[in-house]
Amino acid sequence: MTNIKQNNLQIPSLRIESIDVIRGLTILVMIFVNDIAGAPGLPQWMRHMPTLSDGMTFVDLVFPAFLFIVGMSMPFSIGRRLDKENSLLVTWKHIFFRIVGLLFIGFFMVNSESISGEGIINPHLWGFFLYLSVFIVWNRDNSKKQLLSKIHLKYIAIVVLIVLAFLFRGQGQEGIFQMRPYWWGILGLIGWAYLIACLIYIPFRKSPFALLGSMVLLYGFYMADEAGLTRQLPFIHTILQPSSTLGSHPAIVLSGIIMGAFLQQGSENTSHQNIIKKSFLFSMGLFIGGMFLRTLNDIHIMFIFSKNLATVPWCLVSSAITIWIWIGIYWLIDIKGFRSWTKIIKPAGANPLFAYILAPFVFECFALLAYVFGGFNIVFSNFI
Repeated sequence: MTNIKQNNLQIPSLRIESIDVIRGLTILVMIFVNDIAGAPGLPQWMRHMPTLSDGMTFVDLVFPAFLFIVGMSMPFSIGRRLDKENSLLVTWKHIFFRIVGLLFIGFFMVNSESISGEGIINPHLWGFFLYLSVFIVWNRDNSKKQLLSKIHLKYIAIVVLIVLAFLFRGQGQEGIFQMRPYWWGILGLIGWAYLIACLIYIPFRKSPFALLGSMVLLYGFYMADEAGLTRQLPFIHTILQPSSTLGSHPAIVLSGIIMGAFLQQGSENTSHQNIIKKSFLFSMGLFIGGMFLRTLNDIHIMFIFSKNLATVPWCLVSSAITIWIWIGIYWLIDIKGFRSWTKIIKPAGANPLFAYILAPFVFECFALLAYVFGGFNIVFSNFI
């Protein structure tokens, strides 16, 4: 990031590269922890904490960190779209297709974990065509070269996905269509959080206090739902785990939005020192709030540190730690200019969806080759 000097005050440029880098780092760590999750003999600090255990490992910080960074990016993406007088309808169209994609892919990935080996199609072949079709449909290459053929290929991939949905056979399921919404998957949870955050951010993006108040209300909804106060609203409970899906997860995204909105404004009229100072103060507010609520863990389980329950203390402390990590990367890249090491990370940050599904696609390829040729699966052999 380049700098300009004004009245002896060093002012950052509009581009904050550290956001792209921390997004790339987070998605790479997320892939790593997902891939080693089934490996035997891992120490506890490399595993998720059990649901009812009051604690966190670094693995439990990855998902909330990504949600927070999703929020940090929104003022620089959606906010600038609207500031440039882009149509609100066009912006919502962009948001809608992104959310539908996340929910759709998450739904398919969750079901791929329970596909029957005695079905119509080999599970690994099903997975291979799933990820290949996802690559084609959600490819972000917008170049006009051979545009018509790319459109035709996308239509073919969509048809393949529909066929795969009907070829799917679940374990113990009956009927023509056997895919089930067991849960939304990581991508689906991101999609729901992104939707709720957008519904709040777009009308209130010019009011930091409204955004902060909305974050508090979302955490309040989580606690109210966990306390059983929303049982008279049955339509809410048609969504799996509404306390986290509609409450604490979107609240993490909103806290990232607040941070991103400050950075977007601050990048034009303040110094690096002030950005770090205010970011640290915001993180300390989140951290202290999370630690204070954790002191109530004897009153209700909603106040423990739990990634699986998406508790408020876990959300707040994870958001604070994410800011501290970002501050370190910001100092290293945007202030000191050490960028050469980021070349291998930026591609993951630029296209996190592609990076996230690349690993399972490769696994399906190796498993399919081992099945076809009766050979040795070099990927899964270490996990047996």
